[in-house]
Amino acid sequence: MILKLQRLVAKTYKGPLIIRSRLLSGNRLLNDDLTPEVKHEIEKRWKSRLKFREYDEKSALEKYYVLSMFPYPSGNLHMGHVRVYTISDTIARFQRMNGKNVIHPIGWDAFGLPAENAAIERKVAPDEWTEQNIAHMKEQLRQLGCTFEWNRELATCDKNYYKWTQDLFLKLYDNGLVYQKEAHVNWDPVDQTVLADEQVDENQRSWRSGAKIERKLLKQWFVRTTRFARDLYEGLDDPALRDWHDIIKIQKHWIGECNGVAFDFPIVNHDPLRLWTPHPERVTCAKFVAVSQGHSLARHEGAPLTPGTKRLELTATNPFNGDSLPIFVTDLVDYHEGCDTRIGLPISSERDREFCDRFKIAYDSRDSPIDVAVVCDRAR
Repeated sequence: MILKLQRLVAKTYKGPLIIRSRLLSGNRLLNDDLTPEVKHEIEKRWKSRLKFREYDEKSALEKYYVLSMFPYPSGNLHMGHVRVYTISDTIARFQRMNGKNVIHPIGWDAFGLPAENAAIERKVAPDEWTEQNIAHMKEQLRQLGCTFEWNRELATCDKNYYKWTQDLFLKLYDNGLVYQKEAHVNWDPVDQTVLADEQVDENQRSWRSGAKIERKLLKQWFVRTTRFARDLYEGLDDPALRDWHDIIKIQKHWIGECNGVAFDFPIVNHDPLRLWTPHPERVTCAKFVAVSQGHSLARHEGAPLTPGTKRLELTATNPFNGDSLPIFVTDLVDYHEGCDTRIGLPISSERDREFCDRFKIAYDSRDSPIDVAVVCDRAR
């Protein structure tokens, strides 16, 4: 290779030519076979010599934050981990080379039932199992040479971390932003945990355990994100997010278009029923409430009317005028996209009028809507 280079340079350069070969490994190992042992010798030599500039809180340099997903301490890194942390480390190094004051943190997403199940299987305490895995995976990440801020390392199972999660939850609770209700969930019978729709494959199996998913009715905690839905939805149009097309599409689907209002209708001896409508100005004209066969209320006793339709013994109270509204389990109405409940409004829906006529529900076609601003103000 060196002879070829000499001939090439000699054709274009007429002055004295001196070429020295340099062993880039620093260990005079360039001509050896690049075995794992040789690689480790090279890494060992340069690890202590190639220092990176850590984040300096007092520095006047422009700050740059590189945050990759914290790994779940399952015991060993896999190629997915290597891919993610190689990318984040490359970005961190590049920005440091461009004079930025970079913070590149690392931590462990260490809570979860899979850790408990693994500990039960191995007959060890969950915290012991988790700490062993963290120690092992931390050493693997160090061997990769990633330039993390190890002095800022955290684990979500550390009480010094999760006390802030608890504090945040209490703040949400005190402001009415978390609540409980029954809901059907995707239940993994192996990991004994609830899965999001995105964690269930096309064969209705868990992405983690491979178990066949069961639909289960459980009382769940919910965060009242609907109160901020419009701000969240419109915030996704921020030009700074232009490179996140796929994520933006998914999150907009989660949030849904903000073209209606949800109200809580009280039910005696039961949790309130949340009902959404694109016509909040007509809520005082409601004459009945419908829920789908898959709704949690469908399991309650009721009088069968037709195949697939029954009238429940429960009633809902319209919070705006105090009207008592019958509740039906039925597929004879049009449910709005993403909803399994409906406010029956015969003044604006032909299908709702037909439903009222069929089951002898009184209504007045002369009912008048109210000012939408008044409705929304009272709904707050």
